[in-house]
Amino acid sequence: MRPRHTVSTRAATLLTTLLLIGGCAHQSPPLVTPLPTPISTPQQWHALTTEPITASSEQGWLLPFNSPQLEALINQALQHNYSTERARLHLQSARQQSTLSRQALRPTTQGKISSGRSRTQSSGTTLHSSSHGLELSTTWEADLWQRLSDQQQATLTREEASSIDLKAARLSLTAEVTRNWFSAIESKQLMLLSEERLEQYRKAASIIKQHYSSGITDALDLHLARSEVAIAEERLASQQLEQERILRKLETLLGHYPAAELEVTNTLPLITTPIPAGLPSALLERRPDIEASHKRLQAAGLERTIAAKNRLPTLSLTAKGGTTSSELNNLLDWDYLFWNLLGNLTQPLFQQERLEAEEQLKQIAQQQAAVDYAETILQAFQEVENGLAADHYHQLRAAALERAAKESQQAATLALSRYQGGLVDILTLLDAQQRAYDRKSAHLQAIAARIDNRIQLHLALGGSY
Repeated sequence: MRPRHTVSTRAATLLTTLLLIGGCAHQSPPLVTPLPTPISTPQQWHALTTEPITASSEQGWLLPFNSPQLEALINQALQHNYSTERARLHLQSARQQSTLSRQALRPTTQGKISSGRSRTQSSGTTLHSSSHGLELSTTWEADLWQRLSDQQQATLTREEASSIDLKAARLSLTAEVTRNWFSAIESKQLMLLSEERLEQYRKAASIIKQHYSSGITDALDLHLARSEVAIAEERLASQQLEQERILRKLETLLGHYPAAELEVTNTLPLITTPIPAGLPSALLERRPDIEASHKRLQAAGLERTIAAKNRLPTLSLTAKGGTTSSELNNLLDWDYLFWNLLGNLTQPLFQQERLEAEEQLKQIAQQQAAVDYAETILQAFQEVENGLAADHYHQLRAAALERAAKESQQAATLALSRYQGGLVDILTLLDAQQRAYDRKSAHLQAIAARIDNRIQLHLALGGSY
């Protein structure tokens, strides 16, 4: 029999050798490319023309619109929209992944009951024997290098990212429903304006027909007037089609059948509240897409560390115990008890190229996550700056077009009066009426554009609803 200390010495030598091999294997190759340089954050928004307001962005941007019907539609969409449901299911999947990673830190226990009977032939004698066993085994992997802990943290971080994605999806859906709601109101107002325009042209054509019948004007004026009536009918039909298209899109967002039957109000709200822009530095904390991208960058870093630690030895312990007997009724008898304890130290050998490639893949994934994070931040700054600048110019446009619409309407009224008095020709009248219609439409569209931009700006600022 070999001395016990010799066996222990050899085991210790083997353990030391495996640890040294693991230590050498843990020397990670350098990053493929350096991580991107962080983007410098300005002290103030460049496109903001007033002092920044820091307290309003989280107070709910739906409140100034004062529309209970819109709020009810948003609640319906949050309950029935398929995009948010997809994000919710993705979160559930991420939570199950976190559960699986937590289980890796815990022992695995299994129970087994076996029963068998055998027949052997020896020297012309037939022997029968029975064997019954009851066994309980437990296996546990020691978290020597925090690899399992890192894996658990990585899946937990991705679960947090999925939770933030759901928040972003709900916020985005709210903004999309709101934008389409006001777009439907805009379309309805344009349709009403088209009906008003058609009625005006029909009245003008009726007057011209009377003049033609009386010999005051010739057939040219009558044909021109009838042509404008036909054009007005075409534009009304086109606007009605656009109205139904927007309603169907809105109903689809709500999870309803797209029947274009949703009723909307007739008036667009006026924007009187200031922009809750806050400070650029606060945007990094408010935007859910930035927060989710940062979480994924953290997870990618952990996964790269895990790939590096896969080169190190793993230690697992297995304990087995139970009873075995040829008689079934002896399985619960402690006299037939057996047990054993086994430790396994495993070190990957001759796999350096594969393990290095796996780590390089994780390094590239980390680099991609870093690029995505930087790009998300830069894109967020761009969206806010564009929205701030657009809000200012939309306000100027709406004010100018309001004045133009009033002047054009007065000119159209005067042109009709003068045409009836024979002071101007038909072309002057038709041109004045067309200008009045165009200015009213442009003014209405400018108001709607500012509302739409304000909604997108609130979304870009990461504000709640």
